[in-house]
Amino acid sequence: MSKPLILATGFGVFPGAPENPTTWAMHEIERSGWQPAGAHLVTRTLPVRFDLWDGELQPLLATARPDAVVSFGLSAKAKGITLESTARNRVATERPDFTGACSVSDCAVDSGAEILPTRLPLRDISERLYDAGIPIGRSDDAGDYLCNLLFYRLMDFAEAGGPKVAGFIHVPYLDTQVARLAAAGHGLEYGGTLSETQLVQAVKIVVECCVRAVQPAHALTS
Repeated sequence: MSKPLILATGFGVFPGAPENPTTWAMHEIERSGWQPAGAHLVTRTLPVRFDLWDGELQPLLATARPDAVVSFGLSAKAKGITLESTARNRVATERPDFTGACSVSDCAVDSGAEILPTRLPLRDISERLYDAGIPIGRSDDAGDYLCNLLFYRLMDFAEAGGPKVAGFIHVPYLDTQVARLAAAGHGLEYGGTLSETQLVQAVKIVVECCVRAVQPAHALTS
């Protein structure tokens, strides 16, 4: 029986965020060679571009056909691992991406539903994070920038027959990043931080919860 495939993604830097903890987390997971029991994990770091769906993620999903997708992004105001419950069909048109371009549309999908719910096992994730002593936040609004755009497009893709388990999670800066950027003269505003150990542990917990969520369905189709 083949193992279920889990895809985890992070984001690169963007205006106002000279470092991104999700970039670090994806690289650290890959560097360590960690794999969840009973599944295969693939990690990717996506560019903060308004064409990221058509140019990056949709082709990857079509080729890899993962059983679960969990995307991580930075929220400077986050105080802990923030579990996003709801993707919203909106995009800010005045905020530039990494290339300096702005969105030409104020919605993620023309004529799409106003909101789409996550397909991540949030209760299981929340309980596991709590047991590990990792700060948790809950949100029903992922904003109107690239994080929400990816979240909505991913959930729209899942609704159309994509992965049964999919969703988005915000994370705060790492304490090491805040210290480094402060020393370099960057005046960051932030709500909270995580240690490197906490962030890696949190990503692993989320991935493991996704594995558990997809294993019964995967067994039936393998």
